[in-house]
Amino acid sequence: MQRALETGASREEVAEALAAAESAAEQSGEELSPLLRYRADEYIQAERMLERRRLMFAVACVVCLFATVVGAFGLTTLDRMRTLVDHEAEFDKLVAAESWDEASNFLEQLSEDTRAEPAFVRGREMVDQAIAREAERKAEFKRLADQMRSSATTDIDADDVKRLNTLARSDEERQFASEMLAKAEEQRLQREAARANDQTHAFEMLQGKVERFLRVESQELSDDARSARRFELQQELGRFAADHQLGNPELSEAAKQAAKMLATSAQQEKKQTDRDKRVDAITRAVGKTQRYKRAIEQFTDDWPRDALAQRLQREAPSADAIDTTLAWIDVLNHPAYRQPQSVDGALAQDWLATLKHAESLEPTHPLAVQATRWRATYQTLAGCDEAIQALRDAFRSPLVHRIYVYPDPSGSVFYSEQAPDRKSPRAHLVSVLLNPSLERETKNFGLRFREDVLPKVALSGHSQFAAKVAPSVADVTVTDFTPVAYRLISELRTFQSEPAFDPIYRLIWMRRVLEIAVRGSVPIKSAFGDWLESLHASDFDWDTNWLASDPEDVDRVVKVTQARRLLESVDDWDKRVERMLAEFKAFRSPRPSPPRWIGWVSLEGENYEAVLSEPADSDPLVVFSVDSQSGRTKRVDLGTLQTSKPPLMTDPDAQQCGAILCVVPQRSVSSAPSTTRN
Repeated sequence: MQRALETGASREEVAEALAAAESAAEQSGEELSPLLRYRADEYIQAERMLERRRLMFAVACVVCLFATVVGAFGLTTLDRMRTLVDHEAEFDKLVAAESWDEASNFLEQLSEDTRAEPAFVRGREMVDQAIAREAERKAEFKRLADQMRSSATTDIDADDVKRLNTLARSDEERQFASEMLAKAEEQRLQREAARANDQTHAFEMLQGKVERFLRVESQELSDDARSARRFELQQELGRFAADHQLGNPELSEAAKQAAKMLATSAQQEKKQTDRDKRVDAITRAVGKTQRYKRAIEQFTDDWPRDALAQRLQREAPSADAIDTTLAWIDVLNHPAYRQPQSVDGALAQDWLATLKHAESLEPTHPLAVQATRWRATYQTLAGCDEAIQALRDAFRSPLVHRIYVYPDPSGSVFYSEQAPDRKSPRAHLVSVLLNPSLERETKNFGLRFREDVLPKVALSGHSQFAAKVAPSVADVTVTDFTPVAYRLISELRTFQSEPAFDPIYRLIWMRRVLEIAVRGSVPIKSAFGDWLESLHASDFDWDTNWLASDPEDVDRVVKVTQARRLLESVDDWDKRVERMLAEFKAFRSPRPSPPRWIGWVSLEGENYEAVLSEPADSDPLVVFSVDSQSGRTKRVDLGTLQTSKPPLMTDPDAQQCGAILCVVPQRSVSSAPSTTRN
């Protein structure tokens, strides 16, 4: 079928080849290439259209002069269809070869009418998507390559190396990926050799098993399984101590001590009362609201006269109160909040919905101030896609693309979509634009056109500007809208060209770009919003027909002067840019880690103390209690643990049995482990 398409076979031959290919694909269990099917269908449709045109031409040949004219039109259409088929075949070759840049350039060289054909509209979408994917691949390869170059030789991540090899395409990329693969392999072999010969590592692994058993498995396993696991570890420690008694007596003695620790834990378990198990069940339920509340209820039911049980009955916060704090933690732990540099419109909308839910529970929660700091920015990001679309629509205006300046010897300047034609005998008759509504008239430049006018015809300044910034506008996304929009504003302000960008039209464009930019960017709004307001408040006539350029028009001269003054009215540009950059960087800078529920407030004797389900290391702790009168959540910062003993609650607001206790990690992490309501 590929050969039939490329040799210009008839529609019937292509149809038969398509049917044969589909039958072969069905028999082999493989799927026919969508691109090949698409090319065949387009070819058949084109040939059918050509046959219909031939029939129209045959009928037209037997009628009068009118039919002859129609027939000539039909031949013209037929030639156009053949040209269209040829263009499609050439385009398909580029697509099949995955020559995306060449395919894009090929589309740009086609006429507007040809690019408007459905096949080329879909082709443009496919090419743009392919170019975007290639750009993403290169960016990801560069990111990984830069990361590996900046990392120590012994700190190369094997998964990143595999990913790098998958992304490599060019010879240079494959060479670099191969070098990294060799380094990663060398690193792996070195580590394996070190582990194989390091007795200390072997003991640390065994010691880790013991610690995991004491901290985690002993609480999760049943009694029989726990006893079996303890016996298994004791046997391993005994064998290790015997094997290293002579070669490394210090490690052997350490293994014996670990075995004694296991024996001591067994004795302690025997002494543990049912009350302790119930209290431990509360601690194990930390992080899961409903399990936590059920554990408290089971303890209070089983030990109704216990002092802790009585305090829990009176003071423990409700499940709804706990879920309220967890809802606010979800806001701070949302990917859009934790990774602001990669937020798109959908992610911003999801974060706003999460924030709305938390505010519906308790709008004045202690975490609300931190969480709502960037509300306006997220609201703007949620609607940024609309601003991007508006920007692209603005640059699709017929007044922007390929408008030529025809200077008249009288001093007037005329704008036209008509490119200069040096060969046509009617080149001096030019369709010029009369006003921004695209009304036109034919201007006769006279017999001296080729000598006085044609040499000075050039692409207009605003069309040159549009051509320069078009790639940035086409590729802009929510994540880079602010820098792209600022570049447009800055470029529009300083752009130089010959012929010059008309000052009135430049000002009109500046206002339009600012209107769109402030809709999609808070940093730009903070820096240039007041300038936009001053433009709106000015007495400038924004409906001025800037296309009328009579040099003797005094009113136009005044408006040009006013436009230049408004464009140059910002005298603190650098400070505004600094303000914009500060706002932009502040939003994208790393955020503090959100609190994470790891414990609760208990009662030991007469003292309120913290009970943790996991070590807090050196990270600060915070208690979220609930006011018994107002029902509002209160936050009490405890600071970091100074000793290994559980911290005591000395602040009256923290003295509430059952109040949840959170750790606030100081390390910047992508996201904290989530808590649940189950």
